[in-house]
Amino acid sequence: MTAWDVCVLGGGPAGSVCALRLARLGHRVVLVERRPFPRPHVGEALSPGVPALLDVLGLRHALDGSVPSGGALVRWEDDTTRQVEPDPRAVTVDRGRFDHVLLAAARAEGVAVRQPARAGRPRRGPDGWEVPLRHDVLRARFLVDASGRHRATGGTTTATGARTLALHAVWPGTGPTRIGAGPRTWCWGAPLPDGAFRAMAFVDPDLLRHYAYDVRRLYHHLLDTTGLFADRPASLDVAVCDATSYRDDDPVTEDRVKVGEAAYTLDPLTSSGVDSAVQSAMAAAVTANTVLSGGDRAAALAFYRDRRDRAAARHAAWTAAHYHRHETHRDQPFWRRRAVPPPARARPAPTPLTPDCLHRPVRLVADAAVVPTPCPVGDVVTLRRALTHPALPGPVAHVGDTELAPLLDCLAHAPSLADLLRTWSARLPAGQAEATAKWLFGAGLLVVGG
Repeated sequence: MTAWDVCVLGGGPAGSVCALRLARLGHRVVLVERRPFPRPHVGEALSPGVPALLDVLGLRHALDGSVPSGGALVRWEDDTTRQVEPDPRAVTVDRGRFDHVLLAAARAEGVAVRQPARAGRPRRGPDGWEVPLRHDVLRARFLVDASGRHRATGGTTTATGARTLALHAVWPGTGPTRIGAGPRTWCWGAPLPDGAFRAMAFVDPDLLRHYAYDVRRLYHHLLDTTGLFADRPASLDVAVCDATSYRDDDPVTEDRVKVGEAAYTLDPLTSSGVDSAVQSAMAAAVTANTVLSGGDRAAALAFYRDRRDRAAARHAAWTAAHYHRHETHRDQPFWRRRAVPPPARARPAPTPLTPDCLHRPVRLVADAAVVPTPCPVGDVVTLRRALTHPALPGPVAHVGDTELAPLLDCLAHAPSLADLLRTWSARLPAGQAEATAKWLFGAGLLVVGG
């Protein structure tokens, strides 16, 4: 019976990418996926960050056959319909093909794929994890739960948004991407690569009960309230799925990590599900590799938990503020449950650099600090001193290839900015000292003054 380093449960984007990265790092990986691929899957719109992530992984070919964003008709803040210009990085894909390509890439890197295979509830054994299959038991040192909202390893969750259902249907035809708001919903629709069109309506669950669970009638009513979907056919097969955002309360332990929707889900308004899944998979891979290679286990777990918490909080704040921008139906319960004004976060003001600054002392802005922080260095997590400030999205250990902390230590011994730049220039390649200083001043983190 083969003993694996890692067992991954789930072959969606998060599971496939995490398995692929761990296999490339030399680990013996087995992946269990219960459904045959290609599988139909909702969630075809990819946010602009996905192509860059695929480039890093060498998987840009997963976007072959995708449809570039053609812009969108948007009716959000009020009853005015606006044409929003396309983002060339955003695309719509056939999710069945997209997921199949990612899983095939993992298999090509040496991942053993058990598919279709239904895994039983994983349990900890004397030598690691035991994952029962129908005619086998997989044993592994480390477990990656990529099973989506099903969350094969269980546990509790905390809601990060209002309970939400998504009603969706596909019909023949094309048309522009549309995003519209009604009194009790917001709706999204976009053309698919196969020439069809999918539209989704997001609602509070109690509205479905109010319509006596007549899903089709409710769906048509919701689309009508936006005024953007008059070209749809009358007869549609409408499906319902959960779209509530949450975060798992225990995303990582010393021998298990949850990735993708098993770790946290986003409000569909972000259209960033695949982006967040891939990013969590890459963070989980470096976390698992640190643990399996005998590295700083505490730093690895803290890194993954902090990365997940920051991502979930950032998306929750963005969506709440975006819901708050809607004005027409702001007093309706659907919008009140979701809308929160953006926080008044004072960002440091950039310091204009003038010739006079060269002869004056410089210091970090108030509330900025350099503290030990878990950071990925290569393919492992280790403690590095990093720059923190409430306005930064996260600790910053490097600017480009430049490690910040040793440079900031020089502030205490440099009488002026000119002296600081001379000290930095003796340590860095040509031009890098000036570039680093410009970034710090431009972000308002370095200021002139005693």
